Amino acid sequence: MKNVLLALCLLSLLWGCSSDDYQECYEPLYLNETDVEVSFIYGSIKDDVIRDSLKIKPGDTIYNPSSEPLSDFPFLHQDGLDSDVRLIFHTQPQKCLTFKGDELQKKDIRNFASYENIGSCRYCMMRGQSEPDAMLYRINEDLLKQAKPCE
Repeated sequence: MKNVLLALCLLSLLWGCSSDDYQECYEPLYLNETDVEVSFIYGSIKDDVIRDSLKIKPGDTIYNPSSEPLSDFPFLHQDGLDSDVRLIFHTQPQKCLTFKGDELQKKDIRNFASYENIGSCRYCMMRGQSEPDAMLYRINEDLLKQAKPCE
């Protein structure tokens, strides 16, 4: 009986570690490298469905603020970000940079290649079976220069 239980435990452990079910987990982090506060608005901007917005102070970083597994915070996978994003730079006058639609822009926030993998993220929310990789997106002066006055 002990051998059967031991065999079942080993089999379930091997089954759980199967590489067929393994999926990379990524958690986006947004670093404000500008000297102005930035509003980070996400959702389906083309349909006017805003899921939420967060403010990022100069030199600060935001990431998923929720411990809820079904948080509305954008999910990043290798195909890109699952949300449209509008950045509002709090300058005088305010400037906006919107990432929406099918066409990608220079350093598009929805493009996976625009993020830098900075390693395992121990403080990020677990969305899968493994600790996610922290994927850093830098909101910098180049993006501020691309932004246009808000309408």
